[in-house]
Amino acid sequence: MGHPDFDHLPLGGSGDCHGVVAFIDMAAFTARTFWDDPREVLWLNMAVLTQVAKAVQGFGGHVLGLRGDGVFACFGDRRLPDMRVAAGACVAACAFILDAARGPLNDALEARGMEPVRLRAGADFGELSFVRIGTEVASEVNVVGFSANFASKCEKYASAWGLVVGEGLAGLLPEKDVMHHVDSPKRYTRQGEERRYRFYDVSLPAYLSLSGEFQEQLKGRPLSSIVPH
Repeated sequence: MGHPDFDHLPLGGSGDCHGVVAFIDMAAFTARTFWDDPREVLWLNMAVLTQVAKAVQGFGGHVLGLRGDGVFACFGDRRLPDMRVAAGACVAACAFILDAARGPLNDALEARGMEPVRLRAGADFGELSFVRIGTEVASEVNVVGFSANFASKCEKYASAWGLVVGEGLAGLLPEKDVMHHVDSPKRYTRQGEERRYRFYDVSLPAYLSLSGEFQEQLKGRPLSSIVPH
């Protein structure tokens, strides 16, 4: 788990790259942990996060962390010349993951007599800073940057089975695939100055239809092996 370009950073060491980051998690999971049997919650958590992590890797992404009820992922690295590839990979992965959860996974849950899950996703593109923090005996590589933080915000704005992206990522996608979110833009104010940052809903059917072909083309190879048309 982690980004291969930054796995071996020493304590306090850092590095940067541009990439697409995504958060995919289960909606209303906290309420579920309140009501459901802990053993069922544990099984559900393992089943969902395992499949999400596998799908991220199948689309050439890197699993940066497992955050309770969700997966934090990154697409792209220093060797990828065209970030449109990372953008397409991220959206295709989200489309595939959401569809698989809504269909086969929920069918399996209902067969076990369990309530279905509802997944949602948020993503953005920008500069990412990786830094190893902690102590000599307990440390991890943390990801710092506006795009990572805003991707997390986008996930909160997404409805079940939806993907919301920040304007950095929207700029890498075809205009026909993105629609202004009803709550956009996000406003940031400091010392009397206000700046706005927009976010968008993404139409996923076209990416879902191409997801199988995308995975077949990769077959475990890095995203840099794909040449955009």
